[in-house]
Amino acid sequence: MNDQKIISPTKSAKTEFKMLAIKLIVLIVVARISIYLIEIFFASDLGLAHTHILVGDTLITVVVSFIVITSIRRVLQRIPVKMPAHLVASISFFSIIIISLIASLILLYIWGVQLQTILVGGGVAAIVIGLGVSTIVGNILSGAIMLTTFPAKIGDSIFIVNDNIHGTIEEVSALYTKINTEDGTEYLVPNSAIIQGNIRILKEEPTKKHLPYVEGDKIELSNGSEKFSGIVTTITSRFTIILDGDTEIIVSNRSILEGGSIIIKKPKTESLS
Repeated sequence: MNDQKIISPTKSAKTEFKMLAIKLIVLIVVARISIYLIEIFFASDLGLAHTHILVGDTLITVVVSFIVITSIRRVLQRIPVKMPAHLVASISFFSIIIISLIASLILLYIWGVQLQTILVGGGVAAIVIGLGVSTIVGNILSGAIMLTTFPAKIGDSIFIVNDNIHGTIEEVSALYTKINTEDGTEYLVPNSAIIQGNIRILKEEPTKKHLPYVEGDKIELSNGSEKFSGIVTTITSRFTIILDGDTEIIVSNRSILEGGSIIIKKPKTESLS
């Protein structure tokens, strides 16, 4: 009998990131050496000015940054350990911010721009640009706060007070929070509006937690003059599906919680008529 090595999920994750780091370092080194060799030995023969080299260096920096961000997100998806969606989103979010910041500093160095010159001599241009991107930056900072300290996380059931909407947080991106509402629509809310309190969000327990039954229970449902009995096959955030023989009965969870329907729970050993 051959011995088989069992690789733990944690070790596999470390291996994935280690291999990614090695590949990215090789890519960056090869790109930098290629630019250097072209500038030293081939630029004059090809008629390339120093500006052309700078443009090429800039494009390579941008492309490499994009590859790094994409690779990190792919590794997160391949990790066998079931990571919480909120943690994955946090790692992806801060990876984009950190890599973009590093790329920006590299581009400043490539073009010979001193950071001190920008801070001291930016003047009116800095004010104009600052006003233009203030909303974007505000949303990005708010997204960081939502991913780190905001009480509601991805997958949580929430209630949007302003619009009287119940839903689930599906995604927190750099600019917006995506909420899937109970009526099946996607609700995009600017992160800054949530953090500043312009849109109030209350965290609540999922509706299905308050239902008097779970999937697999045998129940009898009475709604006015109609009566149904069957097995609860599916419970979603909005509906309960009951199988009565060959018939599927779909009941609104809210109508049950509000007393619109009467539920009688039967022992699982009892046969259903």
